[in-house]
Amino acid sequence: MTNAKGEPVSLPASPLLSFDDMRFVLALCLEAGKIAIAMRAGVDISTKFNAEDLVTTADKALSELIMKRLAERFPEDLVLSEEAPWLAANDGRRRWIIDPIDGTKFYVDGSGKYAIMVGLIVDGREAFGALAIPARDVAFMGGPGLGAFVYREEALTPLAGAVSALDSDYQLGARPLRLMVSKNDLNANPWLKELPGVELVTASSIGFDVYELHLRLADLFVHIRPTLGYWDTAASGAVAQSMGFEVGSEKADFLSYGYESPTHLPHVVIGKPGALKVWRCLFEEHCRRAAAAD
Repeated sequence: MTNAKGEPVSLPASPLLSFDDMRFVLALCLEAGKIAIAMRAGVDISTKFNAEDLVTTADKALSELIMKRLAERFPEDLVLSEEAPWLAANDGRRRWIIDPIDGTKFYVDGSGKYAIMVGLIVDGREAFGALAIPARDVAFMGGPGLGAFVYREEALTPLAGAVSALDSDYQLGARPLRLMVSKNDLNANPWLKELPGVELVTASSIGFDVYELHLRLADLFVHIRPTLGYWDTAASGAVAQSMGFEVGSEKADFLSYGYESPTHLPHVVIGKPGALKVWRCLFEEHCRRAAAAD
């Protein structure tokens, strides 16, 4: 493999996956993305838990395809999907967690702000992830200690450039903190609008949000309500870490993946180095003000 300058680069050595395994998963996401685009015009749409929780025939078809291919490639692993029953198996197996279309409503509305995501969980942590953004013809793969790779214009290359820390301009109040949050989370937490020195950026699907963090369109992403599933973060969290972003919560410097329920209860925070500390300060200040108001 070569970098953008045509220079040879060394590939990551991992006891978890070969580089061919990683490329297989990325290629599977890219294939699923092409199928999603082809299916969109005639897709059937239904709801799951509420009017905004959409599922389509494309979600289900891609889920079946990806689960089948992963099970064939990794027969000793457990393969799970948002569109399949959750298995609370604590049997030591590695877990592949699939979001066949992350952000179905953005797939349906034509904005293209959705992603195809496959993540690997080992010992309760993100180990590897691949995500494709079909509408932007770009995809990423990576994980902690594995490096980050971008697929663009039919070429897979290492992702160059380190993520800068939250800079001194923000710390000194010279520019606002660009905080990415969904409309639903903002409606549920209107106090976010009152945070001093903060510019709110509208989030979409979490895979697309990591892509926009990569494009430097925001400093950090936060999801406060306990509504994110493991399929939302398994791949995106691994890829974000490989890019140099912090991934954690208001309580810990990491996300945990249990067995009984596939839902994250703490906040999910992804951002530049220093983002976790900044978010905790903002949230603690809000809690103090709320307590004083009572």
